Amino acid sequence: MKSQETQNAAKENNLPLAEDTPNYIAPQEPGKSEPMTQVQSDSVITNQDLPDPRVRYGFTLVIVGAVLFVVAIYYGIINP
Repeated sequence: MKSQETQNAAKENNLPLAEDTPNYIAPQEPGKSEPMTQVQSDSVITNQDLPDPRVRYGFTLVIVGAVLFVVAIYYGIINP
């Protein structure tokens, strides 16, 4: 009799995954995604939207060089 009571208690406490988990963590249909709206598709940044990699790296190097130059002046490595 005691084992039957524990089985009933165990069955009552075991909730299915879909009821226990919020919808954004475990969607009902994991294979299907919601269709993208026009605003979402327009706001996606692709490689074609970015500038040339040489421009990005060059701009980054210029900024890093300027910061290092200011730091070198501050610590007295370069005396203007």
